Amino acid sequence: MKLILGLVLFCLPSWGTIYLTVSGANVKRARIAMGQVHPIGDDVSRDLQLARNIREQLKSDLLFSNLFDFISDSDFTKADQPQDYNKITYEDFSSVGAAFALKLGYQASGSKFNVEAYLYDVPGQKKIFGKKYSSSTQQYYRLVHTISEDILAELTGEKGLFTSRILMSCWKYPYKNAPAKEVYVVDPDGRNLTQLTFDKTLSTSPSWVRDNKNITYTQYEWINRNGLRTRGAVLKKHDLTTGKRQIISSKEGMNSGASWSPIANQGIATLSFTGRPELYFISKDGGEPEPLSRNIQWKRLLGNGFQSNQTSLLFDVESGWAPDGKRIVFSSARTGHPMIYVLDLKTKIANQLTFAGQYNASPSWSPRGDKILFAAQRTGEGNFDVYMIDPDGNNLARMTAGESQRGRRINSENPSWAPTGRHFAFANNEEGHYSVYVMTVDSTHKTKISPPDKECFTPSWGPNEG
Repeated sequence: MKLILGLVLFCLPSWGTIYLTVSGANVKRARIAMGQVHPIGDDVSRDLQLARNIREQLKSDLLFSNLFDFISDSDFTKADQPQDYNKITYEDFSSVGAAFALKLGYQASGSKFNVEAYLYDVPGQKKIFGKKYSSSTQQYYRLVHTISEDILAELTGEKGLFTSRILMSCWKYPYKNAPAKEVYVVDPDGRNLTQLTFDKTLSTSPSWVRDNKNITYTQYEWINRNGLRTRGAVLKKHDLTTGKRQIISSKEGMNSGASWSPIANQGIATLSFTGRPELYFISKDGGEPEPLSRNIQWKRLLGNGFQSNQTSLLFDVESGWAPDGKRIVFSSARTGHPMIYVLDLKTKIANQLTFAGQYNASPSWSPRGDKILFAAQRTGEGNFDVYMIDPDGNNLARMTAGESQRGRRINSENPSWAPTGRHFAFANNEEGHYSVYVMTVDSTHKTKISPPDKECFTPSWGPNEG
């Protein structure tokens, strides 16, 4: 599933130089002049449609990044001649207010083609990089994603917006009877949708193991328990390279909600074999789970000391890891209504993060470490929206606004961060059925990435694969 690209470096990249510093939700976009994709030389095959496809996809990618405003092509036509695809006169671009200039050339030969990309810092009057990329014409968009990823990495130091993938659970839509729910993986722009399970059962809550080679999900199947054949939920690991699968947990009750440490071979899942949904440490290689919930110390809301940790039927579920692997965020109903908590894994001390609303769920910790997304229902009759908050409980912000329409709740649920920390995926039912969308943290750009013939849930954005 991974595209291999040939890459030649014409000049050393400017690692260590950050041209665009992005912080907070509000982004000041840089003005960029992107040239046409010119044929290189006089005796090469000129596939004009391929050139147009490359440019359109590249522009779409850069718009998707939410970092650029494009200067009109007509403003720099004379500075973008075919014979000068790899040269620049800085004055021609500074006069139209460009912060950056991107110049492009291509060669096509049968089913193969090369693209040369040159990115320039116009005010600083220097080349940021020049690279040559090779691929097949059928997968031109994967090559373009790699160019876009290199631009993003050079200008911001970020990686993974275009060289990552999103898991989700989908079933066929429309439907009369509930069909099988299978696990799919898709590029962040909705391309390259690939079905991973074909078991004709309920496969839910997919998540990434941080080795980039394995995923986990919960699946309902026939299993043997104490000599009896029964149907239940099991937690499975799935090798994306070989297709080999292994049951991690098949205990009675829930085996779900696995999340995986970014720094260690360790996960946390929700199991309920004791009668109460609780958090347990698990290994991707299986083995006996280690209790976590029952070892938590809950800080008092007022004063010093800790609350009692009496066993009850109230649940602890849906853990998400901090990028340093030292803390998790999760949902617990120990106060009566599900709220979000942050837990220090070394001390096992938990602090309550949210205090309002009817139901707070599915928290996700930003890869930058500075924000946490979660879904919340403000009242019992209300809809779910996505909210963002600091790990210390400050700066609560509502990210989506899906008020009920004609008696139907418009819900936004299950947020999952992109590796760059400036986009997130979530499920939303505004079209009458659930689809998966990608949105920027300033809420200005929202893109549907799931197909129209499927209802899709529980997105999980994977780590950078580049």
